[in-house]
Amino acid sequence: MRVYRRYRCDHGHEWTVAAREGESESAQHVQCPEGHEAVTCNEELPADEVQILFRPAARIVDRVTENVWHSGRYFVVLLDRADQELCVSSEHYTWEEATKLALLFKGKDESRALDWWRRKAP
Repeated sequence: MRVYRRYRCDHGHEWTVAAREGESESAQHVQCPEGHEAVTCNEELPADEVQILFRPAARIVDRVTENVWHSGRYFVVLLDRADQELCVSSEHYTWEEATKLALLFKGKDESRALDWWRRKAP
């Protein structure tokens, strides 16, 4: 799972680094952008909100001519907070359509998002 490490130095600077849970800290992460050493670190988990990913539907259908089908179209994918794929739309959408569909999941937890998905099946 992804975690967020929120650091703070003695000079009042605060910065956040995204990392995988259990991943060791690197030297560059424990220094603020001005070069001061971190004095505190809080490891924070992501909120239980579904993630939305637009996966390009474009594919090369002829390698000789490099003809591409479905350019500019996207599948909508829901991921949990551990970055695991929950479901993928069976149809592909334009960017504008995918964005409108994604708005329906804004702020929803995994359970609510999956309930809606099962009822509407995009």
